Amino acid sequence: MKEILMLVFMVQLFPSPVFSLGEVLRFSTTPSANNYVILHHPDFSGMETSFSICAWIRPRDNGNNEAFWFNYQVSNSNDNEITINSNPKGNFNTLFGDNLASSAPTLDFDVWSHYCDTWDLSSAMRRIYKNGQEVINKATAAGRKLNTVGVLVLGQEQDSYAGGFDANQAFSGDLYNLVLLDKKLSGEEVSKLYSKGRCAELDLDLQENVALDWQDFLYAQRNGDVIVERGTCSQWELVRGIIDDDLLEHLIQHHKFHE
Repeated sequence: MKEILMLVFMVQLFPSPVFSLGEVLRFSTTPSANNYVILHHPDFSGMETSFSICAWIRPRDNGNNEAFWFNYQVSNSNDNEITINSNPKGNFNTLFGDNLASSAPTLDFDVWSHYCDTWDLSSAMRRIYKNGQEVINKATAAGRKLNTVGVLVLGQEQDSYAGGFDANQAFSGDLYNLVLLDKKLSGEEVSKLYSKGRCAELDLDLQENVALDWQDFLYAQRNGDVIVERGTCSQWELVRGIIDDDLLEHLIQHHKFHE
């Protein structure tokens, strides 16, 4: 009990390292070519032969048939390296220019869903998970590596390098806890991420594999009507797995952090 009280005291005393807990990126429900987040030349050097892209997503219906929440393109290719569409109406979801077509998983409007996209060179296999369950896999070309000098855009699809945006392809909704790792997560690891819940922090044993974390996206260049919105997660989530679950739920419900 003494150790628990000390831990709680320290979390309350030093809240600054976790200021982004619960903060979501909110993309307007009015589609626009100007609403996006852009990262020029992110360091993907460790992702050349394996990666995982995981996030919590709550899409909104803006009338578009396609809504791209993740798009990565390199300058020496006419094809997008990675394109992920969230819209139940659309089916454009690519890796190395190869589309999953009608097999692409879709996400429900107005509901938080957990999404993971994993790949590695050794298996030459892309696997996609929704809410902890594998929903599709597809082989990629043998020997094909991820090109690692490019532009990453959230909320739009690049029809030209770092541009060519279209209101008819705009994403609307919320993104939270997007993380890019330089390893292909196993099905068990993905399931664990999902089961821990939207507000949980990444396990310590995966921290060394982080290529981009959520703070990188919160601090990235935002354009148009994309805002950082305070979410509903409690900072008590930081001690999940360290203290008893019943005690944790009691703290979340009855002991709020000072703003």
